[in-house]
Amino acid sequence: MKFRGLLLIVLGVQAVVLALAVFSRGGVSTICPAVGHAYTGDVELVFAHEPTSVAACFGEGCTPAPATGNPDGGWLVPQSAPYLMPPVSVTSVIVDAVDSSGVRAARVLPLETEPTGEHPDGPECGGPVRFKPVQVPSG
Repeated sequence: MKFRGLLLIVLGVQAVVLALAVFSRGGVSTICPAVGHAYTGDVELVFAHEPTSVAACFGEGCTPAPATGNPDGGWLVPQSAPYLMPPVSVTSVIVDAVDSSGVRAARVLPLETEPTGEHPDGPECGGPVRFKPVQVPSG
């Protein structure tokens, strides 16, 4: 009986030490909700030399549609028809541009995301993202 009592005391002390170690390090880790933050805003195209016309679309095999320039000199491509035909996971943009000398350049450019800085569920849970402006190389 003495051995059993001593064993219970030792196990109890170990449990207390383990609990103190866990809670002194900050407790239980944060549990983040299973929320996906999809970005549905425009994709901005930035050119080194201003093109005379730009067409773009999202998705393999799509047909580029004319894009409109904004007053700041960039070109915006919305994630809606005729640029996007669902279901498409937007990971790249197809750009067809003509420069002032009449040279046409068509290419597929990857899209990169960056955080918006908002953290509705805490910084350790991530948050909404947006697309970085897409730099379109010349020629």
